[in-house]
Order: sequence, then structure tokens, then C-alpha cells
Amino acid sequence: MEQHLPFYDNAGSDSFFRFSQIDKQLGDAERLHILETLLGCLDLADFAQTLQNLLTVRLGLCGLEIQSPAGRLALGSSGTLTRLMDCPRDTATAIRYHFNRPLNALDTRRLDEIHTLVTPQLRNVIRHSEIKRLASKDHLTSLGNRAGFEEHLSRLFSHAKRSGEVFGLMVLDMDKFKAINDNFGHQEGDNVLIAMAQAISTSLRDTDFAFRFGGDEFCCLIPDADSATLQRVSHRIRQAMHNQPLLAKHHMRCSIGTGLYQSGEERGALFSRADAALYQDKQNASLLGKTA
Repeated sequence: MEQHLPFYDNAGSDSFFRFSQIDKQLGDAERLHILETLLGCLDLADFAQTLQNLLTVRLGLCGLEIQSPAGRLALGSSGTLTRLMDCPRDTATAIRYHFNRPLNALDTRRLDEIHTLVTPQLRNVIRHSEIKRLASKDHLTSLGNRAGFEEHLSRLFSHAKRSGEVFGLMVLDMDKFKAINDNFGHQEGDNVLIAMAQAISTSLRDTDFAFRFGGDEFCCLIPDADSATLQRVSHRIRQAMHNQPLLAKHHMRCSIGTGLYQSGEERGALFSRADAALYQDKQNASLLGKTA
């Protein structure tokens, strides 16, 4: 059963005064505790997990979904009772709460109060997430930028150290790219970079990540990888470049270096190995060019 609950926002931005003292189910101390607990959550996933924990203890919540311009985030199970509640002042955002039992009148009012209390912070979290996403995006190619690369690499290292799961790093450098800018202008150079980003993106799995590291250098992070996986991705990228009309027109080639995470190593060691492999690939291509 799904219910859409209207909100009548006639009390300004201060959610403490949405309910009269007679109607309130939450004491001031509890409301303050909820706000303080959520205040430190600037990441949408952290906010959702914290809110789920708060509502599981207070109302027996079994799951929730947040639908916002940032996407859909679901935690827990769907349950037998669902309540969909819009967020005041934000028609694009809503929270779907899941329970395994019907709510009585008091629990319904408690959910209403908590929902009204937490939605201003949810709006702040969504705005912060969007700013963070834009700050970690390369505006020319729409890939991640160097800051985004560093953030994702840190997460993969942390996960690998906890779980032992191996991931791969790929570094790519476009050969003789400077000649494009010199001979055809920077606009054409930008178009080539965009085409290269598209070739990389179409060659990756949904779980992989691509970044423009700077200039004509790109990086890819490949979770749950082995040497064969990295070889396949490298082959797909080169094939995609061959099939991309603009890259084919300019006879563009890239050098690729790869490295797999090794247990206990630091970030610098992995990048150095991948960078050394890139240099070797570039040297091999240069030798082949001389003998051709």
C-alpha cells in the first residue's frame, strides 16, 4: 500500500514549528538529537543510512528510498507497507519509507514529524552532492577530473585493504596529440579529446571509472580486475579509437600502461608501475614506427 502525504508548509523554514505543542510526538531533546546526528552527513549515502538507523530504532523501519535529482538511492528491504512522502519546497525529491507492519496513529504522526524535520538537511545534502559532482568533473569531456580520480582511487585502496579485492589502474597518453593543436588549431584538439573520452567510455564496463587526468592524459580505474581484464579493456579502447571517425581521420593512437593493486602497497607504487608500463608502450610504438 502506497500513500502520498501532502504537506502544508505554512510555518516558514523552521521545521521546529510545523506542529503545535499539543500535536508534537517528539520532545525537543529528541528533535535536537536527530538534527545533530544528521548534521554531519554531507554525503547522500551517509544521510540515507543514518536516517534509516534513526527510523529503524524509533518506528521499526525496514527500508527507505530517496528519489532526487542526484538519482535514486535505496537501502534495506521493501516491506509490506510503503509511504511515499514529498519534500516541501522540492517537488523533485521524495522519500519512500518501507515497513513490515501497519503504522498506528501515533507512529504515523511521529513519521510525519521526523520527515518534516529532516527534509531541510536532505536538501542541503543534495545541493552539496551536486556541487561536489561538478567539482570532480572535467567540463570538456564530461569524464571525471583529477580530483575525482584521487577520490575514487582512495576509495578503491581502502576497499582493497579491507577485502583483499584486486583492482586495476590504466594510464593512457595520446601519441602526437600536440601536432593536432599545432596543425589544426585548439578547437580541433578539443574535439579530438572529446572523441577520445567517448572511445574510452564506450570501452568500459558500467562498474569502471574514466578520468581526464590532464591535457591528453587519461586514467581508468577497473574494480575487480586481473591482467586479462586489463588487456581486454586496452584492446577495446584501441578498437574504439580505430572506429571513431575523427580519431581515425587523424590516425590517432594512444599508449597504455596498466597495473594491478598488490596487497599492502601504497598509491604511489601502483601509479609508478602503470606509468612505467605506459612509457614502455610508448617506446615500443616509437621503435615500430622507425622500422615500419
